[in-house]
Amino acid sequence: MTNTDTLKHIEELQQRCEQYEGIALKLNWDMLRHPGEAGGAKYLVTYEEEQLVGFIGLYGIGGDMEVCGMVRPGYRRRGIFSALWKQAETIIRGGKVKTLLLNTPAASASGTAYLQTLPVAFSHSEYQMKWNGATGSSLAADASSASGQVMLRPARPEETPLLIALDCDGFQMTEEDAAEMYVQHEQEGSQEHIIIELDGQPAGKLRLWSENNETWIYGFVVDKKLRGLGIGRSALMQTIEREQRHHNGVSLEVALDNPNALSLYESCGFVIQSQQDYYTYPLNR
Repeated sequence: MTNTDTLKHIEELQQRCEQYEGIALKLNWDMLRHPGEAGGAKYLVTYEEEQLVGFIGLYGIGGDMEVCGMVRPGYRRRGIFSALWKQAETIIRGGKVKTLLLNTPAASASGTAYLQTLPVAFSHSEYQMKWNGATGSSLAADASSASGQVMLRPARPEETPLLIALDCDGFQMTEEDAAEMYVQHEQEGSQEHIIIELDGQPAGKLRLWSENNETWIYGFVVDKKLRGLGIGRSALMQTIEREQRHHNGVSLEVALDNPNALSLYESCGFVIQSQQDYYTYPLNR
């Protein structure tokens, strides 16, 4: 069986699980399509009678690793996920993982119940949000900030250090982890690194990943010395306007403990679609 076939089966299993529980699983498809690459994803699967019944994805993000999994309804409570988790632990302990996060949709009763059997501690939650078009002002009206002209352009190859520095500043990452993550993004394909300029000077950045007429905004950060000037709002609205021209929806993620960002996104017309909960798993056991 080819990797392409397996990915199709994973996608079908995801749809089945989501429909059964009314949830949205976060499987990081931008990474899942590039298993085994530097900083990319690895996955483990279980088949029974040629049907995919269990899955665990391991996603290396900088020095951290996120884990998400699922078991087909009708095959649960048979130890399928526990067996996959034991295999996953071997892979995790063989790597250089600094922080291990297990992820489940907040609305998943089965996922939450399983995590309660593990020695985990709640870390944080994220909202997945989607733009619904119900903004208070037109897209064109938000094309400039209060302090000057905001423009978006593709990042140039020689600007990699700038992208890394902005990630370090905006997301409290080490330079090593940010550089590793950048290499990972370059390998994944379908990615665009965008520089946000204010009056011709770099003021921030964001990353876009598009597939199946949906664009996700990641790594969105404005230089801390320039925040509060409307630069982020202008960059968001210009991105939405561009993606509308390509007939793409626009989605993003935001931590619940980041109320300023959440307020900005809601004011720009983004609405909450689902909530993902993250739990830390001790690596020194």
